[in-house]
Amino acid sequence: MDRFDWLEFEGGPRENRPSRKPLREQPHNAATFYAAGRALRESGHFEAAAAYFDKAVGLDDHHYAARLGYIDSLVRARKIDEADAASAKALDAYRQVRPFYAARVVVLAHRGRAAEAWPLSDVSITDSGRSPYAWCARAELLLKQDPDSREDALSILGQAIDAAEHRWEPYFLGGWMLLDAKLPVLAAGYFAEAAHHAPHAPASWLFLGDCFRELRLYDQALFYYRRVVELEPTHEIALERQKHCGPFLYGLMRAFHREDLERRWKEEFEKLFPKQELTPDDF
Repeated sequence: MDRFDWLEFEGGPRENRPSRKPLREQPHNAATFYAAGRALRESGHFEAAAAYFDKAVGLDDHHYAARLGYIDSLVRARKIDEADAASAKALDAYRQVRPFYAARVVVLAHRGRAAEAWPLSDVSITDSGRSPYAWCARAELLLKQDPDSREDALSILGQAIDAAEHRWEPYFLGGWMLLDAKLPVLAAGYFAEAAHHAPHAPASWLFLGDCFRELRLYDQALFYYRRVVELEPTHEIALERQKHCGPFLYGLMRAFHREDLERRWKEEFEKLFPKQELTPDDF
């Protein structure tokens, strides 16, 4: 496995590879710990993924993809203090590795320190060529600074997707940042695309379920959580969220027919784009 396969420093889209399946053997070196971290990340277990990426870095200090995975997974796990320390350390030690500038941008965006982040984003965009992660970081910074700038953020995400060799990552990150910005309708479209490109990655279905749960469309959310459990029967997050949706299914949601659900879905989208006539089928 190429240690830089996720960084994607340059190069246009190629045929997408299937999602990595969880390893059957115990990790024993930097490469296998990194692969295990990737599998856990694709399952939505970000804190566990960060621990495996950290193990990979401990065995190979120059495994830049693992270090980047460690920082970004800490952010997705809401471990911002740890991510802050790790990103500052990485940038200080490896100024020549431009994706670490993008990782620092993401952390600063979540810290609310946009003024510090923008110059670093400019460096990452200028010197990383067509790095999808650098564009994703810029879009996330923009959304964190101003959630109403979604159209500009979507345009930037489009550049990340066009630059990506493996499109699951930018689609997934796009969905994550849009859901974090309280834009579940838009996020659902990105998670659906992520699921299309890597249907065996439970995280895509998990957060797609979260989008519908945010919209209080609990039957649809439950459908996606069940998909996660089909892929990973012991997925504790999905199992817990299924329990949350259950009471609503047998109460409020029984009153809704399919047409009512589609109407609610369309109304939520039209709040964002009133002039567009789209239905759930467009996603």
